[in-house]
Amino acid sequence: MLLRNDLLHYTHPSPRTVRVLWIAPGQGHAYVFDVAAVSAEVELVPLPVLLADIQAGHASVLAADPYLMVVSQELLPPKHLQLRARAWQIIAPLVAQEPQIFEARQRGQMVSLATAAHGVSHPTIYRYLRRYWQRGQTPNALLPDYGNSGGRGKVRQSSADVKRGRPRKNAAEEGAGLNADEEIRRTFRVATACYAAANARFSRLGAYQQMLADFFVERRIDAETGRVLTSGPVSAIPTFGQFNYWLDHDDDRPPEVARRPAGMTASPAPLPQVQLPPLDACRLPAGRPGAGFYLDVVRADVQLVSRADRQQLAGRPLLYVVTDIFSRLVCGLYVGFGAAQWPQAMLALANCGADKQRYSQQYGRHIEAEQWPCRHLPDTLHVRPALTSGWNGDPLLNNFNLRCVASDDGPDDWRPVLEKRFRLLAPDAQGAPCRLDGVMHVEQFTRIIIDCILYYNNRQPLAHAGKATPRQLWDWGREHRAGGLKIYPEHLIRCSLMPVAQASVTSDGIALFNRQYTCARAISERWFERARLRGAWHIKLAYDPEDMETVYFLDPSSPMQFHACHPMAAPLRTTTQGVASFVN
Repeated sequence: MLLRNDLLHYTHPSPRTVRVLWIAPGQGHAYVFDVAAVSAEVELVPLPVLLADIQAGHASVLAADPYLMVVSQELLPPKHLQLRARAWQIIAPLVAQEPQIFEARQRGQMVSLATAAHGVSHPTIYRYLRRYWQRGQTPNALLPDYGNSGGRGKVRQSSADVKRGRPRKNAAEEGAGLNADEEIRRTFRVATACYAAANARFSRLGAYQQMLADFFVERRIDAETGRVLTSGPVSAIPTFGQFNYWLDHDDDRPPEVARRPAGMTASPAPLPQVQLPPLDACRLPAGRPGAGFYLDVVRADVQLVSRADRQQLAGRPLLYVVTDIFSRLVCGLYVGFGAAQWPQAMLALANCGADKQRYSQQYGRHIEAEQWPCRHLPDTLHVRPALTSGWNGDPLLNNFNLRCVASDDGPDDWRPVLEKRFRLLAPDAQGAPCRLDGVMHVEQFTRIIIDCILYYNNRQPLAHAGKATPRQLWDWGREHRAGGLKIYPEHLIRCSLMPVAQASVTSDGIALFNRQYTCARAISERWFERARLRGAWHIKLAYDPEDMETVYFLDPSSPMQFHACHPMAAPLRTTTQGVASFVN
């Protein structure tokens, strides 16, 4: 059911937004106004037509009204109040005559009488009417637009020795302040994402205070020991106003962080649902989902710390990203350290076949299955040449009939979304010190990357596909073009693509990299007692270098079974087939 003042956003036949000004008592017709119109013309539309447009998906009712003028009276200067009162005095008698005011002939006669009575011009009254209808049919719609002066919304370039914005006015704002350059804005985005990931309810003030405590401190990294040394807060810090401004300016904030309506300082309103344009098959690229994935690798210009010791540096992370060449959907990722290498790249490919709901849940991110729909392997894997050193495509070909091809170029539409938070470097680049160094560990970093990928997959328009998003293109391709997508059991993909190391079965446990493991099979077959009596022997374990809490015994007598092994101090999870953590 439509109501007075509802906003309808049309995507077909052309994008536009109209406001419902008035609905006839009999529900037969309505008057609507295009909020982007430069004139004061009103349209008469049968109400069933509007409802049919909504049902057909050509139009949708906006949940939030971005044009509504709601402000605190105490914040308005007297001059603005006078201008509003004058404009309302002129048009109040006119807009009270509904529906006559919506008819062009009668409206012209009313405006002529008003110009004579108040001594103003026709264009002035029509401008008042246009504002009134555009901004929610309230007297506040007639407030002056002085806020538009000065190029509002344009980002000014900053200079090292010139402070942008007003001078500080009170003692609470100590110092000259600092410019919110791109590095500071990256810090705002990262700090916001970190706070949103760690707290059930988002607080802007809480995120700001946590940001100052984490990122705006004097921090030094000892080159010899890799220790992170802090000595106190920095002298120049951004204001809460700067933090709020850029938080509202950016459109890719975490889902927990709503945009504040203009003119409101109270609790934030939820973000309006993003309206995606319909797909035009004529403008979509050739190809099909799964015909080829592209495996890329970049290094993030930020130094992470160890999860176990937050004062110990872990290094700059490598980000392996697998993208579907047709739809540009990011299908899998992996965060590693050290030099770019094939075994870590294979874990990114294994992530392509993972249940993304469970994967995201590991990092505290709750998603619906349709938000990240890929659980597949492709026909062909195109690989950046930086990863070809020491690669081995035989397991991919033999296990999954997946060919590997070296390729210099591949889709990288996801890069700008990530670069808003972290500078991206070549895999062998060293990087430079930045404010984000020495604060986050790999789980926090991965959570931020997941948020970026979800934003990109679901909301980033693709220029080569008629502004469709990667997920739209992926879903359309799966429905209309038989893809080369393959689905295999997740535990088989992951365990067969993990790096493999030789471990020793001893009387103290299964020894791997100075850690002792055990598993249900070792206990049931009394491996440790046998090793005490007959001596140690070797077995092969598959492992994730960044998560050594669970490794997997490869049983040569049962190639389709992978037995989960856990540290000796951890409780056992018994499984008779496959991997328990994947099957459950």
